[in-house]
Amino acid sequence: MPFKTSCLSGCGATITAGSPEEVGVLLMEHMDDQHNTPVDPAEVSKFAIQTRGEVLVAGPSS
Repeated sequence: MPFKTSCLSGCGATITAGSPEEVGVLLMEHMDDQHNTPVDPAEVSKFAIQTRGEVLVAGPSS
């Protein structure tokens, strides 16, 4: 199941990847490229929410 998060600057970008760690790296790249704002990929990976298609999944990831 994919993981997803939104841009921390509120630009409307959505980051989707196969794991929270991948989301963190992609979000780090987005924040640097689009907003010139450094973020720690390990920290922002904690914001990733597991999804089932477009449906959010409650609870810890398995």
